[in-house]
Amino acid sequence: MRNQEAARYARWAATAAGIVALVVVAFYVVRAIQSARRHNTTAQVSPSVQQQMQTFTYNGMEGNRTLFTIRASRATEFRADSPALLEDVWISIYGRQGDRNDSIHTHECSYAQKTGAVQCTGEVTIDIRGAKPQSGAPTEGAVHVTTSDITFDAQKGEADSPAPVEFSLPQGHGSGVGISYQTRAAIVRVQRAVKFEMIPDARTGGSPVHVEAASMEVRRDDRKVLLGGPVNVQQGDRMLAAGNVTVSLGESFHARQVLAEGNPSMRASRSGDVFQASASAITADLSSEGWVEHLSLVGNVTGTRHSANGSSQFSSNRVEFAMQPARNILRQMIATGTVSAESQQGGISQVLKTNTLQMNFSPASRPDEQHVQTAKALGPSTIVMKDARETTEIRAPKFDAQFTSAGRLGHLVGGTGVDVRRTSGTSLAQTSTAQSMSASFAPDGQWTVVEETGKVSFSEGDRKGFAGRAKIDRASGKITLTGSPIIEDASSSTAATLVTLDQKSGELSADGGVVTTYSAGNRDNPSKSGAGPAHISADRLTGSTSSGHVVYSGHARLWQGDSVLEADRIAISRDQKAFSATGNVTTVFVQTSGASLLPASDSKKSGPTLWKAYAPELAYSGDQGQVHLTGGVRIVSGDVSLVARTLDLDLIASKTIAASAVSPLGGQLARAVARGDVVVRQGAVRATADNAVYTAADEKFVLSGGKPTITDVSGNSASGRSLTFFIPNDTILIDSQEGSRTLTKYRVEK
Repeated sequence: MRNQEAARYARWAATAAGIVALVVVAFYVVRAIQSARRHNTTAQVSPSVQQQMQTFTYNGMEGNRTLFTIRASRATEFRADSPALLEDVWISIYGRQGDRNDSIHTHECSYAQKTGAVQCTGEVTIDIRGAKPQSGAPTEGAVHVTTSDITFDAQKGEADSPAPVEFSLPQGHGSGVGISYQTRAAIVRVQRAVKFEMIPDARTGGSPVHVEAASMEVRRDDRKVLLGGPVNVQQGDRMLAAGNVTVSLGESFHARQVLAEGNPSMRASRSGDVFQASASAITADLSSEGWVEHLSLVGNVTGTRHSANGSSQFSSNRVEFAMQPARNILRQMIATGTVSAESQQGGISQVLKTNTLQMNFSPASRPDEQHVQTAKALGPSTIVMKDARETTEIRAPKFDAQFTSAGRLGHLVGGTGVDVRRTSGTSLAQTSTAQSMSASFAPDGQWTVVEETGKVSFSEGDRKGFAGRAKIDRASGKITLTGSPIIEDASSSTAATLVTLDQKSGELSADGGVVTTYSAGNRDNPSKSGAGPAHISADRLTGSTSSGHVVYSGHARLWQGDSVLEADRIAISRDQKAFSATGNVTTVFVQTSGASLLPASDSKKSGPTLWKAYAPELAYSGDQGQVHLTGGVRIVSGDVSLVARTLDLDLIASKTIAASAVSPLGGQLARAVARGDVVVRQGAVRATADNAVYTAADEKFVLSGGKPTITDVSGNSASGRSLTFFIPNDTILIDSQEGSRTLTKYRVEK
């Protein structure tokens, strides 16, 4: 049952009460009989009859205005203590303003002269209607009342009857048992078993309305009708029940307000749906035409709906309904004070908690065609959505929602500071904050896309994200960050133009100006040198947050301090502590400081010794602390260079850093081993061999394998089983079958 229909039922109950109340006019008879006896004289007729007249007429006057007229076909006053008798009594009542044309008819009434008691034992009929217009056309809205056995106490001014009462009017008919009337207070009460049925019309929705109450009291001066409980109003399968109902009447005695108290409740069913609602009090305000204008439910307001597809519950402290003009159809609802709305459908539940909720309804010709169009949560609010796999909780200072034509939530907007928390199974909780949020929903009630804008902050475990905008797609499980996004974890921070995170697979991608910074001294720092943070830049980043494998591609560059690595592609495997680079690899290493063979005053070094290496591919193992370059390698430091097919570099990490590096940068070159077509140059001197070993401690090359040969600028050459270059003093040691000899004539002139 809709709330506006419940209000309409209360209005109909009020109308019925007002109709029965008009029975009070019948008791003008009592005053008229008393006045007639005082103002008319009769003749002696017999010993037992003191006075008798064939006709009797009396006009009740107030100034020059006739208030009522009493006519009787016969009037008899008996001797002794016998009561007087009026037969075939007609009373016409015009009212003080001349706006009434009521008539009362009964067969006979008796009047006790000493006590002033009047009793009409037979049937009494009362017709209540307005004055006839000048045109003489019959008046509308006439009420017909039938009762019997009326007793009037003239001293108390009270009348009552234990007999049944029936009444009818153009809108319907009703009945009750026992009636009392306090003339001085103008209060009429139907004692029990009050029933009324309203004839179907546009205002009743085209079907009859039945009203039952334990009692009814009409206070004409106060324009109040009180229905004592239990009160039940029913129209088809729709019902309203209350402990008591108070109807306030307008000047024309039309119902203007209905108040249902005593834990009123409503119930309705339609197409398998069952709706129930209750409150401490329900109030309906009606227009002069009888339409419900406003409806309010106050105190412990609850509502439930059950159907084959699901159920819903609602509660608040107060609910106000505004109705569409001239139609008992909802226009707007405002709920205040601890508002809670919950629905369950197909394994999905949605819960809203707020302080103030405003809902606007679609226009329609019938109540059952209406649906909610928009809703606004105007105070701090929380929305919780659950299914078998996950829970999403959204908090915001306010929400705006739009609904589909089927009445389902279609779009939700939260503003001025939104918090979102999402949990799924045993996975880490995901939280985010933003200045605003919008969400789209599928027909089954589950959200499909969530978009956040303005200072977006995202976190999952030790991973965090920051951006101007974020988009979460439920189907793909992807989070897309734009607007200068940044992704952080315990060891690194990555910035890019666009970042996409797949929550299902853990895959991560970043595009446009990608820059990752690894904190110095952190376990995942690629350099592990403690020489400050390491940085990686590239056009694009792809990888997995679960496996720890990431790939930087497109102008990839890794640097830390003086150490630099550039390549088309740089890949880091965090868990395997491995590092690789491919395509146009260029890298710079710092050499460990060694003991120079020259005196300090003769040393050519003014800073750290740097080696620059070029190769198609580079691979690094953190467990071994070794860099492997392949595909044709060239390494240069000052005027010293080496080329070979492959080159292995042994690095020494800082003593303060654990040896679990996944990148060579920051590690210092301690030893280099070259293999395959090795060529070493120093100035104009050129040496060749199959293999070469460089040691940074004494800064020397040892060439071996094949036929180690050294050649000077003039073309002179020498060979041996091995050649040893001492870089600091430009000395070469040749080991041959003739023995070892040292050459200094190849000293490079500076």
